[in-house]
Amino acid sequence: MKTKLFFTVALILLLSIFTFAQNTNYIGYQHKGVIYGETLPNGVKDLGGGLLSEESYGVSRFTIGKKFMLWLEKITSRDRKGVPIWEVKDVLSFGSLKKNQEFLFSYSSACTQKGKINLDLIVKAGLSSKKKYKVLEAWKADIKKEKFEKISTKGIKCEYVEP
Repeated sequence: MKTKLFFTVALILLLSIFTFAQNTNYIGYQHKGVIYGETLPNGVKDLGGGLLSEESYGVSRFTIGKKFMLWLEKITSRDRKGVPIWEVKDVLSFGSLKKNQEFLFSYSSACTQKGKINLDLIVKAGLSSKKKYKVLEAWKADIKKEKFEKISTKGIKCEYVEP
């Protein structure tokens, strides 16, 4: 029994370290702004993003294989044509999303926190057949710490808006 418990704990620890190592591989990575659907030199595919309340920061969605990521990024400079150079500050990683799930954030989000718009709010939501969102998880992009901070879903409401 003790051996089984030991191996279970060891496996969980190894998976946690592996996930942390994968996320930290992207932190500090710099890239030029790209067009939706393009692939960066490191192999991740851009799925779009949006600016936060401090507009030199943004959240972008990327995939590589079956891995889905949210990157908290900061504009560090611009090239001669004005294209922003982004630096990854923090990463949230997920497996594949279910077909009815999506991330809502930035100006394109119809989510409120305690009745107020919060442009630094990132919400993972599920869309029902009745065109209503169920808030599943939520984070705040903490600009001062340059980190995603998991927060309670209490008081968060997201309204479906026809595309």
